[in-house]
Amino acid sequence: MQHDSKIGIIHSPTQDARNFAQDLAKHISPSILGWIAETGDFANHLPSSDSPDISGTALIVTVGGDGTILRAARVASPHRIPIVGVNLGRLGFMTELGVDNALENITRYFNQENVTVETRSMLRVTVRKGREDIRVDALNDVVVGRAGPPRLVHLDVSLNGVALTRYSADGVIVATATGSTGYALAAGGPILHASSSDVLVIPVAPHVSLSTSLVLPGDTTIGLNVASDSPVVVSVDGLSDIEVDLNDDIQIGQSPYQARFLRANDPRHFYATLIQRLGLIPGARA
Repeated sequence: MQHDSKIGIIHSPTQDARNFAQDLAKHISPSILGWIAETGDFANHLPSSDSPDISGTALIVTVGGDGTILRAARVASPHRIPIVGVNLGRLGFMTELGVDNALENITRYFNQENVTVETRSMLRVTVRKGREDIRVDALNDVVVGRAGPPRLVHLDVSLNGVALTRYSADGVIVATATGSTGYALAAGGPILHASSSDVLVIPVAPHVSLSTSLVLPGDTTIGLNVASDSPVVVSVDGLSDIEVDLNDDIQIGQSPYQARFLRANDPRHFYATLIQRLGLIPGARA
């Protein structure tokens, strides 16, 4: 670890998270503590002129839940900064530590002692509105769905420029392996291993159209063209919403960035850990 490397802390806006972030900061040597920020300190969840200076940051510690990690990933991934999550949320699929063991272990993660770097694929969505292109990266998913009254949305889908089908549905989810345990799972999609670069395409409540989930290679470009005049919105990781109109074009492909996490647990335990966090322990009674 370089001598000028620092730890940055990003916490959710809750009082509990703010308090624990302050406790964590006191526990970290002043020589390696770089900055503390709330998720809202980053404009549109990206660094801005009012954000902390993240140069020299070797590790970002998040305090909150998976939502805090999603926000931190947008900050960290362009700079290849690894993340360690401290869970104050409910499930914490992506978090690594809890409040009971974070203080004693955080320096070990900073020094990368007996930990591995886990990389996770991200998506990049490009919404083309006339001559304007709007680009946003996602760690979890991109959801294209209705923005107004409860009407079906019609989306013409293509894969690598080749027309596939028209979805008439409440919406369409495009998810990474990370996102496969979120909304995609609730919509009936499969669970991908965290190391997978594959992409899921899942229609939500489809009507007389392709109803099965698609598992696609990570380098697939998925095109979605709005074919109805009902209000449609593109939601990126549940953090950014982009309104789209009739004939607006949506392209979703692999992001040039990857999210990086430090892990002490054996990656072979991924599914066992997932089942445990979902509360689906074999033999346990509901």
